[in-house]
Amino acid sequence: MTGSHARRGKPTRYDFSTRSIGFDDRRGHLFVPDRPADAPVVVLAPGAGLQWRPTLEATAERLAARGYAVVVFDHRGFETIDGDGLLSPSRQRADLDAAIEAARDAPEVDGDRLALWGMDLSAGTALAAAAETFHVDAVVARFPVLTGKALLPAWVRPRLAGLARGFVDYPVSLIDRIRGVEESDRGLRVPLFGEPGEVAAIAAPGAERGMRAVTGRESRTTPARSLVKLSRHDRHDVLGELTCPTLFVAGADDELAPPETVAAASEQVADASLVRVPTDHYGALDGEGLERTLNHELAFLDAELGDRDTKLL
Repeated sequence: MTGSHARRGKPTRYDFSTRSIGFDDRRGHLFVPDRPADAPVVVLAPGAGLQWRPTLEATAERLAARGYAVVVFDHRGFETIDGDGLLSPSRQRADLDAAIEAARDAPEVDGDRLALWGMDLSAGTALAAAAETFHVDAVVARFPVLTGKALLPAWVRPRLAGLARGFVDYPVSLIDRIRGVEESDRGLRVPLFGEPGEVAAIAAPGAERGMRAVTGRESRTTPARSLVKLSRHDRHDVLGELTCPTLFVAGADDELAPPETVAAASEQVADASLVRVPTDHYGALDGEGLERTLNHELAFLDAELGDRDTKLL
């Protein structure tokens, strides 16, 4: 698929405007296209351990230039470098629910035409939200991760070491909180990104390298109890409950969300499409990988959210 966004390259600010949007005592950003009026809205949820601006701004701009309103936000704990960095699937779900409500209530958009977009752990969260709570017209699940164990170290020794450290982190963090220790320094901490043989919350070949390439930053740390929370998280149960059209995007070289795992998940959803793109897990966040992947996602959103009377750009 080709479109004006591909020919122009990076959209200009004449294609859309942005403003801060509040929800649940927090702030996100709303991208509003120049046209059409009352645009359908897409809520973008960043991948595990990532902030929206370095990883999703390019995607949000291209969607807005295409004619979609877009809501983007950071999960609690990841808004600033001083946040606690806790990977909590239940907390992320609450964040997404609040962002959806804010998107539907925004006066500039058509809240009755709403899609969710998520990457890895947030893709699983988006699938669960669509199945369980909200009226959602479509879901884009890019490189979805439905079980938190998929993010943990594959090697037994570092996984067990990380979980043991995580259980100890609960009382230590509580004591530090009582003592008034800064949130980002409480308890026992482990690297957020690492290799399969290391103690880290997200451990996969090239995960830390891919994160640095996109964000330009060194990996931060996360409370060790993140590993415990991830080990208990599994949302395969929602797949059979999904009724809205769903696009599953698999990366041919993705070792964090292997393409065969993504394909197996798509087969459990009644109205699902599956595409494979030639990239690894973080390769679709910018450059050629983003353009290739986003072309598929835009074609899907155009088909599912396109206004009956007003054609999107």
